[in-house]
Order: sequence, then C-alpha cells, then structure tokens
Amino acid sequence: MEGRRSRRDRRDYILSGSNDQSLLYGQAEHRSEHLITALDERWRPETHTFMFSEEEMTITLQNVGLITELPVNGAAVTGRSRHHWPSVCEALLGVVPTNNTIRGCYLKMIWLAEEFSQLLDDADQEVVERFTQAYILRVIGSLFSDTSASRVNLMFLPLLADLEEAGNYSWGGTCLAWLYRQLCKAINPKVMQMAGPLFVLQLWAWDRIIAVAPTLSNRVPHHDAPLDSRWSNTR
Repeated sequence: MEGRRSRRDRRDYILSGSNDQSLLYGQAEHRSEHLITALDERWRPETHTFMFSEEEMTITLQNVGLITELPVNGAAVTGRSRHHWPSVCEALLGVVPTNNTIRGCYLKMIWLAEEFSQLLDDADQEVVERFTQAYILRVIGSLFSDTSASRVNLMFLPLLADLEEAGNYSWGGTCLAWLYRQLCKAINPKVMQMAGPLFVLQLWAWDRIIAVAPTLSNRVPHHDAPLDSRWSNTR
C-alpha cells in the first residue's frame, strides 16, 4: 500500500476531460485530484465498487442519468476501430483531416474546433448537420477522453450519421462503462494518469459523501438542467 501511495504522489495530473473547457461547462471546478485519487485507491475491479471501512458503494446507471441527463436506455454504443477514417470524415463531415491531425482511429479535437468554428447564416441543412456532428463528436471526446485529453476516437463518428437515430443510444451506459474502465486501469501502480468522465465521479462523491462536499449555494437544479447542476457555483 505504501508503494502504491508513493506512486500516486508522483502522478502528473488527473484529467477530467477535454482541454477545451467550453465543452463541459464548469468541469474544471468539478474536480478534486485528492478526492478522486482517494476513491481510486478504494476501487475494487472485481466488484466495481469502492470499499470503505463500514460499507461498499458504487456509481450506478441511475446516478449517471441524474448527473448528466444522458439517455440510459436504448441500443448499446458499439463501433468498429478499423476503417479508412479519412474517407469516413470526408463522407460525414465533408472534409478530410490533415495527416498530422489524425493517427489511427484518433482525431485531434483542436482540428474539429478550428475547421467547424463558424456556421454561416445561410448554410444549408447538410452543412448544419455536419457542424452538429462535429460539435457532438467534440463533446463525446470530452466525456470519453483518453490520457491525452486532446483526441477523440473516430469509432463514434459513424453513429452520428443519422442524428435522430443517435439519440436512441444508451450514452449514459457508455459513460458509466468508460468510467469503470478508467478506474480499473488507474489502480495499476504503473499508470501515472487517469482520464474519463471524472466530473461524474466528483459530483457523485459530493452527493453521497457529505463530509467531502462543499456547501450548496442552490439546492434546486437550474431549469431544464441535470440534477447536479446545483453544484455549478461551488468551488
């Protein structure tokens, strides 16, 4: 345990998502490296639960739904990791990424932000849909981030081909599965960084472990916002 702690002390940082903080409002504030590290040290991959002295707890699908308002029912989010991705980007986004912005199935999100930065007022429906797909892809890259916090896996892009159908997937279930995966990876002493939707873990901990939670400034969620938007003004 002592060796594991010292390994954690040398971790550079814990990533909460994309480097672009505009995508997930307030996600920089919804993060405490010390709390997340403490929870990670109590994570047990065999049961996907946090082991405390008196009980065990875990994040459920219902928790993710309340925190994010992502749909938790619907088809599973699956995709292929092998495609000719420049061709897929050209077909769905209308443009081919440059060679230095795409590596394997990963695309730099800064390229998406720059390429789809301004939508003209007279844009037709096809262009509007491409901008929408690009923005959703950036949000996906923020939720399902890797340790670079700057790339998105293009396996999600074909799922956005039909935007109406895309709403029928269980994105909340995918968010929970991704978080579980990152927690399981992070217990390895050799892993120096942790990624994933850690703001979900942060807000869940604040809601469930009162001793570590800041004081709520507003106990009622914002209008048409997820339940845990009530934490948006806390520090």
